[in-house]
Amino acid sequence: MAGLAAFCFRLASRQTCTVCLFMSPSWYSMGLMPRPLPENRILAYFQSEKKLAAIGFSSMLAVTAGQLAGPLILKSIIDESIPAKDVSGLLVRAFGYLGIVAAIGVLGYVQNMSIAKLGLDIVTSIKKSLFGHLLTLPVSWFDAHPVGELISRTESDTEKLREFFSRTGISLAANLLFFGGMMTVCFFLEPGITLWITAAMPVLVFFVFFFFDKLRVRYERTRSLYAMISSMVAEFVQGIEVLVAFGRRAWAADKLDGAAKKKRDNDVYTYLLERIAMSALGFFMGPLFIFLVVRSLAPRILAGTISLGTLLVFIDYGRRLFEPLMEIAENIRGIQQARVSLRRVFGILDLPPESKGSGLLPGPGCAIEFRNVWFRYKDDWVLEDVSFFIPSGRMTALVGPSGSGKSTTIGLLCRFYTPERGEILVDGVPLGDLDLASWRRMVGLVLQDVYLFPGPVLENVRIYDSGVDEDRVRRALDLVQATDFVEAMPGGLATELRERGSNISSGEKQLLSFARALAVDPPIVVLDEATASVDVVTENRIRGAMGGMLAGRTSVVVAHRLSSVLGAEQILYFERGKIIARGTHGSLMQDCPEYARLVRLQFPDSEELQAEPGGKPDAGNGIGIAGSARET
Repeated sequence: MAGLAAFCFRLASRQTCTVCLFMSPSWYSMGLMPRPLPENRILAYFQSEKKLAAIGFSSMLAVTAGQLAGPLILKSIIDESIPAKDVSGLLVRAFGYLGIVAAIGVLGYVQNMSIAKLGLDIVTSIKKSLFGHLLTLPVSWFDAHPVGELISRTESDTEKLREFFSRTGISLAANLLFFGGMMTVCFFLEPGITLWITAAMPVLVFFVFFFFDKLRVRYERTRSLYAMISSMVAEFVQGIEVLVAFGRRAWAADKLDGAAKKKRDNDVYTYLLERIAMSALGFFMGPLFIFLVVRSLAPRILAGTISLGTLLVFIDYGRRLFEPLMEIAENIRGIQQARVSLRRVFGILDLPPESKGSGLLPGPGCAIEFRNVWFRYKDDWVLEDVSFFIPSGRMTALVGPSGSGKSTTIGLLCRFYTPERGEILVDGVPLGDLDLASWRRMVGLVLQDVYLFPGPVLENVRIYDSGVDEDRVRRALDLVQATDFVEAMPGGLATELRERGSNISSGEKQLLSFARALAVDPPIVVLDEATASVDVVTENRIRGAMGGMLAGRTSVVVAHRLSSVLGAEQILYFERGKIIARGTHGSLMQDCPEYARLVRLQFPDSEELQAEPGGKPDAGNGIGIAGSARET
């Protein structure tokens, strides 16, 4: 069964296997061996389902044998029982025919159920492998692939494979067996006619596979358009508030409608070509073939050199002889779609997983050093020759305009990305050498965009990690001053949050994200614009909790609002991917005009904060920002 599945894929694509399925994956990643074709790699998924495959294949052989035996029994009735007026022999053969039909029905049920379950089990395993591998990919890969595309690959593409294994594959494999059996029986009955049929077969086979090979491009375009539509739907649903607020729902509908019409036009044209091909094949393989067989055998029947039963067998087989080819042609569409889906699925599975490092465990210290780090997303450098040192247990703030590289620096520190030049050291050890999971457990990360899962508050704080008990969660909530609002909720820690925490405020979501970061008691805390989306009251509340949060921990704080970072031991001012100044608040007010201007904009009424060390308060430039945080 496994071999037949792979053969069906190769038959559809007219390709042959050139490498062994069971080569070590590392050989492929090193370029020492070409990767096996995806249709061969599915054989690995059959290994754990050998019993079902054996049952399905045995049932298929029995059904095929019964289908071949039926016309032969009718032949014996016509050629032997009727001329000899052998009533008992006729009844025996008739009951035998009925028994074969009944057996075919039972065995066909066993075949369909076992192979359907086999297909479902295989596709479930593929989905598990695919989703498990997605979770191992670096964050940078997800930046370039929209949600809709990933949904299409994990659900739609794998469903195409399920259809192949559960329906199309069964039909194709059975037809191939039946076709081979009929040709064998026909050859023993009448070699001359069989050779004539065999001689005409390559022309029909060439037509079938040539025609449907041309349609393969259409099938691939269908899959691409489907993925694009799925991506649009996901994006528009996620951005529905923006579309409604700015009156762009009609634009979104028109854009989606345009994509849907492209897919419709492609599918209509593809279906038209398929129907033309199937109609032509149906004519040549049906009425025309039977006419030619009768025309060839009728004179010999009249001459008595061939029996009427033989003609019946050839007509019955002839009608059914080309049914397998017709169904194979019909199955080509499903095969090609499954093959395209298989390539897309294995295209993800072939992606190298995120590097786990050399396995070194982080030491007790948490001193962090960026040494001549360069990084770019595509063509333009986002960070250029960035170097700084953060002593263990100290707080460092990253400030500067949007797009200056602050969040990218955080992403590199968390190993979401890898520097293209330079290195990042932790206690003198290259970050890439540290065990990735151990390193990330040391970092408590709070992002500006908080994601909360549908479920209880307790599970959202500990991220469904049973190793973090409820007492630790409560201590983390106390530390960030979030206990009051959690206990005020109807179910306390058991309160169910809706998707993305839509039933609580932005400030409350941010407080839960702070508690989430501290629930594992990390030695390093990273805050990336953690107060940018909260109101002034909540910001003051968070600032009041930050002393306890950051005490004794190495901390890196990215902030546009400077109120929470003015007391940092070190402030790094970023601009266009470079650190143009570093120091304390006082030294930067004197040495960095850009930083001083930013302070004046955010605190226009605070002469104390605007005063340069040893100088007089600066009156500022008279520009204020509505809603900016002010010291009270």
